[in-house]
Amino acid sequence: MVYKDCEIISNKEIAQGIYELCFVSAQIAEAAEPGQFVHVKIGKGLDPLLRRPISICKADAGQGVISLVYQVVGRGTKVLTEYGPGEVLDVMGPLGKGFPVIEGKCAVIGGGIGNAPLLELASRLRSCDAYLGFRSQGYKVEEFNACCSQVQLASDDGTTGAKGFVTALFDSLKQYDAVYTCGPKPMMRRVKEMCKRDGVKCYISVEERMGCGVGACLVCACKTQAADGSLHYSKACKDGPVFDAEEVMLDE
Repeated sequence: MVYKDCEIISNKEIAQGIYELCFVSAQIAEAAEPGQFVHVKIGKGLDPLLRRPISICKADAGQGVISLVYQVVGRGTKVLTEYGPGEVLDVMGPLGKGFPVIEGKCAVIGGGIGNAPLLELASRLRSCDAYLGFRSQGYKVEEFNACCSQVQLASDDGTTGAKGFVTALFDSLKQYDAVYTCGPKPMMRRVKEMCKRDGVKCYISVEERMGCGVGACLVCACKTQAADGSLHYSKACKDGPVFDAEEVMLDE
């Protein structure tokens, strides 16, 4: 993990309310694993006070460039859209536990902004199919096409791919050795249920509010279940954000 002032290369809207910010950091790009995140300080003073956790979408170790895809959901991310090329961003990372890269035939299943952390993973898997769900306009589809055997799309309004939920794109997941998912909890619960039914290993990346990003403040505690059935609370920032699907509890 490094603390670093990083030069921004670009920061542009790639779909409605969705932005991609690219910055230079050879250290972070070299160390980053798929599924990890960075903690970004926005603004110069104490407002906003807390850093924002943003998943790493792509890590180009050769060029030393990190791509972050984020959704504008509040004041902090709105301020982030105002940063431009040549400006400096205060970044801490990479943080968290990422996805294990499994040999064999795999699938990534994403929804909304949860598609973003799956792209770096898909590029590292030997054989990968992608199922991507969007609210309306899609993003990064061409890049998924470039590294996946097949890509199937769905959106709430039918603008991108089939109209409906991404989980309607498949009836079974038996053909896969492992499934990775990130997105809305109802979607991930359905994927978890199908993987359990079909006997397929599943990994889930949870999206929780975070404070410190290093496991000290307990803001991002999420319910997990041990092998003996006992319930615990794990820290999404340190113990995750990626968990074995059998371990993490996706409560409402």
